Amino acid sequence: MRSIKTTLIIILVGVVSCTSTSETKVTKISDSDLSSIQGVIYALPKTNVSFKVEAVQTEIIPGPYHDYAEKFIGISNVPHNKEIKWQVSNIEINSYNDIDASEYYSLIPSGNFSINLLKLIENEIIFPINKSSQEKYESQFYGKNIVGEGIVFKDLSVTKYIGEEQVTYFKRVQRDSIFAKVPVVKTQSVHKSFEQKAEEAASFIFMIREKRFELLTGMADYYPEGKALKVAIEELNRLENEYLDLFIGKRYSSTYSAIYEFVPTEKYLNQPNILFRFSEEKGVLPANDLSGRPIIIELEKVNQKYNFSDLNKTNSLNSDNLFYRLPVLTQINVNDGGSLIASRKVNINQFGEVILFPSMYLMDSEKFIEFYYDIDD
Repeated sequence: MRSIKTTLIIILVGVVSCTSTSETKVTKISDSDLSSIQGVIYALPKTNVSFKVEAVQTEIIPGPYHDYAEKFIGISNVPHNKEIKWQVSNIEINSYNDIDASEYYSLIPSGNFSINLLKLIENEIIFPINKSSQEKYESQFYGKNIVGEGIVFKDLSVTKYIGEEQVTYFKRVQRDSIFAKVPVVKTQSVHKSFEQKAEEAASFIFMIREKRFELLTGMADYYPEGKALKVAIEELNRLENEYLDLFIGKRYSSTYSAIYEFVPTEKYLNQPNILFRFSEEKGVLPANDLSGRPIIIELEKVNQKYNFSDLNKTNSLNSDNLFYRLPVLTQINVNDGGSLIASRKVNINQFGEVILFPSMYLMDSEKFIEFYYDIDD
């Protein structure tokens, strides 16, 4: 077991040292009473959690010579059909504080009571009533889509797509008074078969490898040096990869992002909750789309041992106190089936106990109040 020291910044900074001669009243009020209450109205913070989900879409386009990959270049298991595959690449868990509408308080200063409320607001210990809400909403996918060109494979061969063949036919020729059949040989153009073109492309790949080997071993008739050698090797590698793609196909990747907002409440503790759904064929889906498997979030309070009940009992609601809520460290896990894919510990304000701090502790300049609690390993 290890001891963690938590310092409350609220009471630490910018407080003017003085002594109160009469009581300052701080009372809890409801949302409906806001317009009729006098004094300074403030709210306690609640914690919202956002999940930035990044997913990668990969488009697989088979090569035109995919049927001959194993026969001519010895590569098996190449894609034979166009596919689109999705994968969750990253989940970023962030948190921010906002107004808790169920925790409004009225503060009526009295006597020499002097607390720098601006400092408390700046540190998000309390919020003013006129603070604009930061609550966000779930976004649709956005991002740059990198798609394949209309014509994906432009260079299918280094030789002509049309070949020549000689055809022999017989022509009737009159000789004297007799007609005779005379053989005539004619050259005509024919389209090469896909298999023939695949074999030519494979031969070109092996020729590239042979030339590259000669350059690297110094066996070539001409041996470039320095940068010229580097450029020559890089160009041979580019050509080889381009022609290999004719057999093994091409892949195009696009990255998409979506943000999901989540407000933790007690009912979500130690219970599986669906954040979104995911499909390898369709990507990230809404939680109600049953075509994808659920991605689950789980929340669990870290075992913190502290007790402020005695402090609350010794202070009445109308004494010189300030209401404050100590955040609770919470473990947030994101699971895909039985696999943990993201996790983070976050301080959740609304899980904490609302406690009273006597104003006398807030009056000493630069004074820190420190609390100690234990966390089980």
